[in-house]
Amino acid sequence: MRRSGVAIGGYRNSRGRSLARTRRAPRSRRALIVTMAVVAVSLALLIWGGWWLLTSPEFAIARVESGAYRFSSREEIDSVMRGALGRNIWTLDTGDLGQAFEDLPWVRSVHLRRRVPDTVALELEEWRPLLTVARSGDEVPLILVADGRVLRLPAHLPPPGLPVLVGAAVAPDTTAVLRLAGSAAEQTMLLLSALSATGFESAFPVDFVRVEPEGMVLELAQRAGRLRLGREDFDPRLRRYLLARDRIPHGATVDLRFADRITFEPPAAQQP
Repeated sequence: MRRSGVAIGGYRNSRGRSLARTRRAPRSRRALIVTMAVVAVSLALLIWGGWWLLTSPEFAIARVESGAYRFSSREEIDSVMRGALGRNIWTLDTGDLGQAFEDLPWVRSVHLRRRVPDTVALELEEWRPLLTVARSGDEVPLILVADGRVLRLPAHLPPPGLPVLVGAAVAPDTTAVLRLAGSAAEQTMLLLSALSATGFESAFPVDFVRVEPEGMVLELAQRAGRLRLGREDFDPRLRRYLLARDRIPHGATVDLRFADRITFEPPAAQQP
């Protein structure tokens, strides 16, 4: 029985051959040749453009700029910056240049930016001084920074108004860099972290940080007090002092080493 209706598309007869189908027009050989020529020209232009960017004197670095810096010397900075002059701005290895700056003692990190066609701008982040380190025989002030190194203050700067670390040994490490030695190194850094976390110095400025046999001791500015902190748990001990300060006489020696009590000696009791 023959079905009625309309069928769209090819129809195969009983022998399996299609009676009606769409034939794809053969691709023109000329169009293929034109397409291949366009691709070849585009590739050649791309290669030439890359070669031009990497070799043209238009992109030779003629200027290296730096932001403000304080603790590094101008001679050190200029010496590293001159190493980039004349190099191609695109092939300049910012990692190598950054490492050259970070090898300078006071430079913590470097951020580089290219300004086409021939300028490199950099921003230096320097280490922030934390403490002045007292050591007999040193005419140049020694400064403790956050990675534990002890750096000499550059000659062009006046002594900073920092608390003075007293009683800590200083010794060179395997690379001849000065560092705090012994257990005082870790204790000092932990104490500085606690001072920052509690905001202690905004309320009570510190004149001296002492390393003593019983542990760390703070001497407050204007002879406001002397705090015995021991060797650990500096954060809660400082917080206990902040809470109890109004009940402690000015200038007292305060023992904060015990978790269940605060003891102090009034200034009069300390006189001989």
